[in-house]
Amino acid sequence: MVIAARRAYSDATSWMRSARVAKIAKWGFARRAFVSAFVAGLIVMGLIGLVAPANFGAPGTDTFGSGWPLPALIGVLVAAAFYVFTKRTGVRKILDRLREPWLRPLNEHEAFEGAANALAACPDLLKNRFAVTWVWGPIGWLILGTMFAFSAAYFLIDALLARFGIGWQQAIYAGTSVLLSFVAFRMAAKKLATWRFAASVYKEFTSGYPE
Repeated sequence: MVIAARRAYSDATSWMRSARVAKIAKWGFARRAFVSAFVAGLIVMGLIGLVAPANFGAPGTDTFGSGWPLPALIGVLVAAAFYVFTKRTGVRKILDRLREPWLRPLNEHEAFEGAANALAACPDLLKNRFAVTWVWGPIGWLILGTMFAFSAAYFLIDALLARFGIGWQQAIYAGTSVLLSFVAFRMAAKKLATWRFAASVYKEFTSGYPE
């Protein structure tokens, strides 16, 4: 029984590996993901800096009476918003691709049936392992990378509101956040090559798709 279960799980993972259509440049993906998350963080943190500057390191700060940091902050927000606008088509495509495996089975791929059947033959423990490794794990790394990118954006906006009168510790925190964000996105990259396919297989053997 144990041997059969392990063989079924091995077959499922083999099908997953066969579904990789191309090799991902992991650090290149990490760079692009960091830039996107960091820009989003600048928008969120920048808006907070405008309306609730006390959430940053200088309680009682009045952004609108701060002098040059106000136009600088507005400039950062405008530049970040313009970047998002230029990438809007790509963002829409990414969102559509993220939704697709939950809306329809990706059974046009020749590995779909084999992966789904092999996974159905696995015990619940190995099914959960598959879900963590191939579906939720990559999402977790993406969330973690985004959180660190937002942290880096927070330190930048905080430094701007403080007129860059900050200590060396804050620069280290910001640099560490950038590094950890890159590492998290790098960890997500490998499994993201098959994430859509894995998510579709996972949904097929859990809740299934409507007829």
